[in-house]
Amino acid sequence: MSLSSSFIPEIDRYCDRWCERCPFTSRCRHYHLEQHQSPQVASGESDIFNAEFWMQMQRGLAAAVHRISLQAATQPLTPGVADLYLHRSAREHPCSLSALEYAGMLDQWKSSDRIWPPLPEEAGEIIRQYHYFLYPKLVRAIEVGLTSDSGLPVGEAADGTAKTVLIAIDRSLAAWGLVYQAYPRYEDDVLPLLLHLDRLRKSVEVLFPAARAFRRPGLDD
Repeated sequence: MSLSSSFIPEIDRYCDRWCERCPFTSRCRHYHLEQHQSPQVASGESDIFNAEFWMQMQRGLAAAVHRISLQAATQPLTPGVADLYLHRSAREHPCSLSALEYAGMLDQWKSSDRIWPPLPEEAGEIIRQYHYFLYPKLVRAIEVGLTSDSGLPVGEAADGTAKTVLIAIDRSLAAWGLVYQAYPRYEDDVLPLLLHLDRLRKSVEVLFPAARAFRRPGLDD
């Protein structure tokens, strides 16, 4: 197989640009061009290692969502559907503002005078990676899909970008679930972050109902 034929076309179109944790760097032309080296040399074993990393996080997500369902059974987790539509400004959309609020909650959490124990290594990586990622990516998803008639985000570009956001939220939920598990005495501090992310996740799913089913080139094959 030639070098060019080993690449998956447009695999980088809907990725999160976290190459260090990507299990597909050996098939990504964008990564190859950035590294200026053979993808086999660049990634090989690390692709397998990263695939295992995300499988572990997927199990963590299931546990985190279960914990949220127990804690929030009596709380509404999504805004009214009408509130999600007919917003002409992507930056001021309720979903975008909720993502921005999450970043602010993390800023407060980091700047608190309280002495926090070190985060579990895997959880810390994910939380830091997606700290400021959700808001601009979600704004982009809403922006590229807005129509002048309905104000509802539609189209492949919107769904693909929204799926990237949803995956980042899933991973962040899993990471905070690991923190909760490691330090149960900090439940009052971690649970609001879990609940907020879960509300955002469900709101994005309402706004982009086809996003989960969207197949990103290579990444979902």
